[in-house]
Formats: sequence, C-alpha cells, structure tokens
Amino acid sequence: LAEQQQSKYLDLYTILPSEISMQLAEVSLALGAIEDQIQKTREIKENFSSRIHDISEKLKAVSTKFKEKSPDVDHAKEEVKNLVEDLDSCGRTLAELDAAVQDFSRRNPFLAKQLSDAISKLSEMHHHTSRLADCRNNWLKKAVCYLDEYNEMLDFIVRWSERARGLVRANIIWNSSVHLQEQILIQTLNCLVFRSLTNMILKLTFL
Repeated sequence: LAEQQQSKYLDLYTILPSEISMQLAEVSLALGAIEDQIQKTREIKENFSSRIHDISEKLKAVSTKFKEKSPDVDHAKEEVKNLVEDLDSCGRTLAELDAAVQDFSRRNPFLAKQLSDAISKLSEMHHHTSRLADCRNNWLKKAVCYLDEYNEMLDFIVRWSERARGLVRANIIWNSSVHLQEQILIQTLNCLVFRSLTNMILKLTFL
C-alpha cells in the first residue's frame, strides 16, 4: 500500500506527504507486529498439538499393553509396574500441559478453547487407562493367589504320589482292611486333588 501511494505521487511528479508517509509507516509496523504475533501463536499451537499427540500415542500404547496377556506372573508383575510408571508420567505431563493451556487462554481464548477440548479428551483417555491398570492389578493379585494354591496342591500331589508308589512297591496284604482303606483313601484324594488342580489351571489360563 505504501509503495502504491509513493508510486501514485511520483506519477504526479510530487512527493508523498509526510503525514501520509508517517501513517503508512505506523500501519506497516503494526502489521509487522501482528504478523509476528500470529507466527508466535502458530508456533505455540503447533507445540501444544505436538505434545497432545505424544501423550495420546503413549496412552494408546499403555492401554494396548494392559490388554495383552503376559507369559507368566513374574513377567506380568514387572510389566504392570513399568506401565503404571508410564501412566503416572503421562498424568503429570497432562497436568502440566493443562496448566500451560490455562495460562495461554488469557491471550488467545478461542485457540485455547480448542486445545482445552483436546486435553479433556486426553483426560478421559487417561482415566480409562487408569481403570484398565486397576483391573490388571486385580487380575494379577488373583493370579498370584491361584498360583500359590496351585503350588500347594502340586506339592500335596507329589507327596501323595510318592506315598502311593511306596505302597505299590510294598508287599500288600490284600485281605487287610487297613491297607485296602488306605489305598482307597489315596486314590480318592488323588482324584479330588487332580480335579482341583485342573480347575486351578483353567483359572490361570483365563487370567
């Protein structure tokens, strides 16, 4: 615009009035400041958007891991511990990001509203993932209890099996009611424990 005005006055073989020249210079400076502000706002928005995207991807990865089955209880314990740490880290980053957006809202309410909506969705995702973590922890506690029961039953079976093998190798007096009752008891207990052990294996499989 300034160049057009200068060209116009040059065509008339005269000089651009100083008043107009000053006004155009002020407008040019104001426009430059506005352009700088727009560029800064764009950079801030891109920074916020990038951080929001990073948190979203981390939460998705943590959520997916929580839904996967682990090969064994020890591995599951370590994995859950690491995932909970990642989840807590996401929570802290999300809180910091929310505070930064609240501060930014004083300068750009409209843009801050868009960012706040995105953060609200992230907060919902974080809450949902936290619930998955709680469920996984509960499942893990059950698995540990079942595994302890399983090991106790297994130890019980091993001891009774050794006793049964000892009786089989021994010279059994078949007309002895005591020996017969003992063998019947052993077989009955073995069957009961075997069924209990089978049920326990099924429970561990479903966890």
